[in-house]
Amino acid sequence: MDNGPRTIQNRAPTNHGLRRGGESLIAESSQATKRWTVIALVWGSHFIPFIIRIALGVAAPTLMTLYNISPEAMGFVLSGYSWSYMAGLPLIGFLVDRLGPLLVMGIGSIVWGLATLALPLATTAVGFFLWRALFGFGHCMMIPAGAVSIRDWVGSHQRALAVGLIFSGGTIGLAVGSPLAASLLQNLGWESAFYVGGAASLIFTLLWFTLYPKETPPGRSRSGEEGAEQEAKKIRVPWLSLLRHRTTWGMAFSQMGYLYVYFFFITWLPGYLRIERGMTILDTGIVASLPFLMGIAGTIGGGWVGDFLIRSGVRKNTARKGMIAGGLMGATVFLVAAAFTTQTWLAITLLTLCMGSLRMTTASSNSLSIDLAPKNALASLASIQSIGGNIGGLMAPILTGYILGATGSFVGALVFAGAMATFSACSMLFLVGHIGEEGDRMVLEN
Repeated sequence: MDNGPRTIQNRAPTNHGLRRGGESLIAESSQATKRWTVIALVWGSHFIPFIIRIALGVAAPTLMTLYNISPEAMGFVLSGYSWSYMAGLPLIGFLVDRLGPLLVMGIGSIVWGLATLALPLATTAVGFFLWRALFGFGHCMMIPAGAVSIRDWVGSHQRALAVGLIFSGGTIGLAVGSPLAASLLQNLGWESAFYVGGAASLIFTLLWFTLYPKETPPGRSRSGEEGAEQEAKKIRVPWLSLLRHRTTWGMAFSQMGYLYVYFFFITWLPGYLRIERGMTILDTGIVASLPFLMGIAGTIGGGWVGDFLIRSGVRKNTARKGMIAGGLMGATVFLVAAAFTTQTWLAITLLTLCMGSLRMTTASSNSLSIDLAPKNALASLASIQSIGGNIGGLMAPILTGYILGATGSFVGALVFAGAMATFSACSMLFLVGHIGEEGDRMVLEN
């Protein structure tokens, strides 16, 4: 008689524990679903706009002929995205830190979608530049909003892989967009590429507002910081105070060289293939996609390798800087070699390998602001890094246009791009301070 009640009493907590365990598993599954939904949506914020970006590069030689636009003027047109993108970042970083990524990215996607639909209205270099600049302003939400979304929904041990997956969206967009834009240009006219891109952008807007989780992850504050950091949320970090640290400048300069090379590919690679190598429109669209296909492998592979090194016990400082500097120096070698080869197939091979090496740095480079940001200033630090990058990004099409106009060749442009990649690697190694382990969230080093 005495054993019965004790048996019943012992079982009750067990059943209760099972129920609680089941509820915990369901909650974890729900959070995992939301986490991957966020990753997919941020991926889309890269994928669609980069289709639009490569479309102008594919159309550039045609526009130069149709509207009598010089290489120098086309360089400015191709840089229009970067001018407004860079100018908008200080404001957008502030807004994302305070309003969150849901609203800011959603409004941005409306702006870039409408600007894309309107671009075919232009008939002069100035008109193309202005519509492209509006497109860039709409898209300047991408990095700050994406960084906060990753911080909110992805743990530190998975961030480099998540960043790699997300940034592969841009590279996949370039790989898909190049042959797509060439096909549309050849069969339906150059305007059709922008009508398709603008419509896709507005569909993305609908998905973003519908699917992005409205609540914050459990155990985190409203801004998304982890529970252990909630008290630090009360401490405001002045945006300009970040510029007092050499690490901030190192991140900005490193991103400057990286994006100079990347934007050279986005803006002038199709023109290089048509002008320097004499390819047709359709051949250009197909061949120009090859470096970006290699870039997909580099972006995802670089993210996986970066996380693997850290999980294997390699210090975060060594893993991050090693991935970034190594990839950039590899890009330098391939660019300079491609500049001086006379064989088209070899030049394409070298440029393809260059993009793979360059994109291996992407995940580690774009994890730096998450690793290093002072409390409550993540979007602001990501914005500063992105501003530095976009200075290089706007330089690339302009300087390439002037070098092409002055020499009639892309050789000097390729060599200078290689020099910028070396500058980027040196900035990372010698200016960026120690990257601390998790829990050693930095006060940025002087």
